[in-house]
Amino acid sequence: MIFKGSRYEYSTVDFFSPNTTKSEQPVIFYTFSTLGRLSYWEHQYTQGERLDQIAAKYYQNPRSWWLIPEYNPEITDFTSIAPGTILRIPNV
Repeated sequence: MIFKGSRYEYSTVDFFSPNTTKSEQPVIFYTFSTLGRLSYWEHQYTQGERLDQIAAKYYQNPRSWWLIPEYNPEITDFTSIAPGTILRIPNV
């Protein structure tokens, strides 16, 4: 239970049972707004690009492609991005 006025009041909480005694321990997930500001680059998408290629360009690691959808929630289908669309690439 999260009490009103506690430091966890606005947190998202999930519960799990980590052991065989079935005692549930709370796990607190904080929203990005409580972690501070994150800067990002703006990338203009060109036809034929893939998220792994864009991730390789900015992060030198194509497996970090999943960060791009996280910061562009308005794009619902990453397989058909319109050329010229500006993508936010988080500077992590």
